[in-house]
Amino acid sequence: MSHILVVDDLPMHVDYLREELEALGFEVSTASAGEACLERVNQKTPDLILLDYAMPGMDGLSVLKILRAEEAYAALPVILLTARKDVEDRVEGLDAGADDYITKPFHVGEVVARIRTLLRLKDLQARVVDREKRLAKIQGVGQTLVTLSHHINNATQSISGQAQLARESDNKADTHEQLVDVCLRQTERIRSVLENFHEMVEDMNLKTSEYAGTPDAMLQVPDQDNDQNQKGGR
Repeated sequence: MSHILVVDDLPMHVDYLREELEALGFEVSTASAGEACLERVNQKTPDLILLDYAMPGMDGLSVLKILRAEEAYAALPVILLTARKDVEDRVEGLDAGADDYITKPFHVGEVVARIRTLLRLKDLQARVVDREKRLAKIQGVGQTLVTLSHHINNATQSISGQAQLARESDNKADTHEQLVDVCLRQTERIRSVLENFHEMVEDMNLKTSEYAGTPDAMLQVPDQDNDQNQKGGR
């Protein structure tokens, strides 16, 4: 349910818009002055503001400029409502950061259509930002994977090299003891690398099981004897 803040100093306009918007399923809060509008926004940021241009005290244009100066509200959709029909007034409002401009008297159907359009644009912008963040994370993952694979490769080469020495050595006891020591140290190194990788994947919320199978399946060693028996029986 989208939250709309209606700001107008005329109770008749506020009540009318609130009734119509709530009937369509929107959550509606209201304010009758510019200062009250800023207070409502600080208390609970709406998804969109319907902001009257001409109000006593702090008018809609002043409110809009304050909102746009705040990073948290720079992209908050705002539709200005006004009885002014001069092009200069519209340009001034749009230059101040309004996303749309509706002149009074208005039809509620037009207001709702403008609201829905801006909310769709807001949703699309949020998706684009989220996708860009995920792409940046994925690029970082690629760089991290290169580093992790380098560490694992070094560890396995160390084990492989020591195993080769143990096979060729005449002093089996000493080389086997060295092999055990290397294996223990390097497997611990590999375990640490894989732990870091696991933490990275959890942080990314990647569904690795869709690509590499479940962890249990990945640890299973194929039964070669059983495979050969099955082939021989064909």
